[in-house]
Amino acid sequence: MRKVQVFLRDDQKTALKRLAARTGRRQSDLIRSGVDLVLENDQHKNEGWREATRAAAGLWRDRDDIEAASKNLRDAAKKRFKSVYGAE
Repeated sequence: MRKVQVFLRDDQKTALKRLAARTGRRQSDLIRSGVDLVLENDQHKNEGWREATRAAAGLWRDRDDIEAASKNLRDAAKKRFKSVYGAE
């Protein structure tokens, strides 16, 4: 393990101290658990993005109406967001 120093706000330090007393865990253990949660959450975000990209790859490969579908999407957006595209 490596020693790392962090600055906590007074309210964070107070809450951490109370949580440690209530749970019987050391403050350092709670901090490490918090870091693990942040890292795990970040990893899941990256994996989710990759999975979505893989799933979408080639999605329109077999379609022959891409031009018409694109035009329909643009027309729908223009109707919905008149303030962006201007009134027609």
